[in-house]
Amino acid sequence: MYMKSNNKIKLLALDVDGTLFDNTGHIPEQNIKAIKKAQEAGVTVVVASGRDYDGVPHDQLKEVAMPYLITTNGAAVYRTADRTCLDEHCLPVEKLLSIFEYILDREVYVTVFIDGHNYTPVQVYDYVWRLGLPEHIVGHFLEGRHELPDLLAYAKSGNAKIQKVTLNFIPASDGTFLHRDEIWDMLTACPDICVVDGGFHNIEFTAANVNKGLGLHFLAKELGISMEETMAVGDSGNDAEMLKAAGLGVAMGNASKAIKDISDVVTLTNEECGVAHAIETYILNAE
Repeated sequence: MYMKSNNKIKLLALDVDGTLFDNTGHIPEQNIKAIKKAQEAGVTVVVASGRDYDGVPHDQLKEVAMPYLITTNGAAVYRTADRTCLDEHCLPVEKLLSIFEYILDREVYVTVFIDGHNYTPVQVYDYVWRLGLPEHIVGHFLEGRHELPDLLAYAKSGNAKIQKVTLNFIPASDGTFLHRDEIWDMLTACPDICVVDGGFHNIEFTAANVNKGLGLHFLAKELGISMEETMAVGDSGNDAEMLKAAGLGVAMGNASKAIKDISDVVTLTNEECGVAHAIETYILNAE
């Protein structure tokens, strides 16, 4: 149970999908207003997302411009004023070729994140229509992706600098997802990578020990803020380490039981503006 500390929250990290966003991919005005109030109270508010720099909903965040972004599950932290990457942890190149060969031999939608952009191998393009994902997620895939003609050739080049890989799976008639379990087992057996569920039954992986918690630690240190003075809000497996690392970890009402269990408190759902409720409760109305 959360016991209010004497430390005032100075750094707030917010997940995007399932947290800031409602189920249509929009940030409710109530969330924006609460973020603005937190900023006016002196809190540094940042996005902490599995998305790349380009994939962060910058247009929806214009009113509450954020000075920093934790992206690709903590693999890259950016200063937004000049898009400078302050901290980056890329996947080990020597491990990727065999992983990619295994995945590309199956019907899986692959996205790789490089230098704040997302790239999709052309050979998996058509799978996007078979994923059964919400319209706004499919739209995000189509609008933001860059063409990667040959992923294996890129991996073999020796110059690959991949921050994160996301895999999305085609649903089967029995309620499972094609190839997901076998790929999860294959990836989790690799000691050099960190594997998480980022929502929508996907699989995301970064270099070992890279997660949103690492990004939050880095940014707090950069700003001279103690971890006890941080708060994080999230809903999915890729938020777990951040929620555990923060001084106050807040699970969304729509989060899984596992995420709620490792969090300090639970707020309302993303459809009920749970971010705004958390800000009002634990920052604006905190004594």
